[in-house]
Amino acid sequence: MSVAVNQAGLPSPFRQVPGFFRVSQLVPDDQDVVTIPVGTTVGDALNLMRTHSFDQLPVITAGNRVVGTFTHRSFARELRSIRPQDNPLSVPVDDLVEDLQFVRSSHHIDDILGFLEIDHAVLVGDEDRLLAIVTATDLNRFLWDRTRPFVLLQDIELAVRDLMRSSCTADELVGSISVGLPLGPDRVSARLEDLTLSELFSVLLHGPSFGRFFRICFRANRELVRATLEPVVEIRNKVFHFRDEVSGGEVQTLIDVTNWLRRKILTRDGER
Repeated sequence: MSVAVNQAGLPSPFRQVPGFFRVSQLVPDDQDVVTIPVGTTVGDALNLMRTHSFDQLPVITAGNRVVGTFTHRSFARELRSIRPQDNPLSVPVDDLVEDLQFVRSSHHIDDILGFLEIDHAVLVGDEDRLLAIVTATDLNRFLWDRTRPFVLLQDIELAVRDLMRSSCTADELVGSISVGLPLGPDRVSARLEDLTLSELFSVLLHGPSFGRFFRICFRANRELVRATLEPVVEIRNKVFHFRDEVSGGEVQTLIDVTNWLRRKILTRDGER
């Protein structure tokens, strides 16, 4: 079995970038690689897969050498080779395996995308030293963890804009931007989309504008709105300037703010 290469036969565009996303980052921290020995029956293998919600089980020799991987697909493919008089569940898995691709933990993620698309899993290591299994689910989870803060921040900013627009007329909104951001006449006609998140919150929380317009939709006193939204600015700066990993607590803060804004929108829409 050969190691993974770029599916297009070209160098990875990110190969020269030190520390770019590697296969090792896809391996769950709590992963315990489960294998089955040569001679395991199909019935026992399927029971183990059902118990642990596995889609594949590497099959190893007594010397811990991987001879193949038993999967639902390999079983279905080779089922026709089982004699009619034999019970499929009693047949050893040895000849009902497929060869999943071996890759190195240091390989770039883009090197394995083609293999995951076809086989839904790759083996990390080699035939004599299986280190981990990476699945398409692991990739999806990794990408979601990486992109979720961006999605939540977008939801928050769009929700704040929506509530602000529905709180006043277009002319009143322009006036609110003008008094909330006294940065010169060029900003008088600025749209909400032209504002940074900090500027957006400054316009929203400007005393007279909040009391006259925005309090209606936000349905809370200004200091409560400020305390709810201010942490979002620092998290956004961390995310967009790649300062550090976003913590679980910070993601939860974004979730809480998103839900808080969603309730404001639902309340507003229910009264229309």
